[in-house]
Amino acid sequence: MHLLYIDDSYEDPVQTYAAIAIPASSWKATFARVKTWRRELKEQYGILVTREFHATEFVGGRGRLGPDIVSKYHRSLIFRNAFELMNSLDGVRVFSSCRTSRPEWAFERLITRVQKTMETWDSHAVIICDEGKNAEFHRLMRRMAVHNPVPVWVGPNHQQVQNLATNRILEDPIFKPSDTSYFIQMADFVAYGLLRREKALASKNAYGIHTCFDLLKEVVVREASIHDPMGVIR
Repeated sequence: MHLLYIDDSYEDPVQTYAAIAIPASSWKATFARVKTWRRELKEQYGILVTREFHATEFVGGRGRLGPDIVSKYHRSLIFRNAFELMNSLDGVRVFSSCRTSRPEWAFERLITRVQKTMETWDSHAVIICDEGKNAEFHRLMRRMAVHNPVPVWVGPNHQQVQNLATNRILEDPIFKPSDTSYFIQMADFVAYGLLRREKALASKNAYGIHTCFDLLKEVVVREASIHDPMGVIR
């Protein structure tokens, strides 16, 4: 079984989602690695281990992280280091999706690909999301558990629609406040990193924020999309 932590980032017209998949068998070890990293940040920068990391504010230099001021430059180093850490976590895999038209499809496409991947891995998933879209996601995922029509190629120039009900995803999604979950915060970093890769800003390019998503080369689920070298679902 896998626990999937999902968060999103949006800047008109780009909607991105990221899902961090952690095998249940290695969850405690993975959490310990992330917790150790947060403690190291406290020792080096004075950043409180209980301080929520929200990517937009974090890289923008907004909000106090502890008793000392942490500059945008140092925040950019920490942001990059978060991606390097994720890329080194044993068993962790990262899904991502991006839409510029019909952005509401970004979450649905992500969940559909998670379903297909769980079939391939012979596993099941529990979805854990940031609070905010509870009712919307509940309705969507309950519908997808029964009726999820997906077009598939069955031959050259020919498609047919199959019902890919999400029977590999257990129960309704669980919603947690992001400030109580390191993994939701990490998913937020990934979603924002993808957003800046897709819609670069000169102010963030100066700190290399737009290059961070590509650091996940060892953990991205490339087979999620044959149309993107990092497996981004569109």
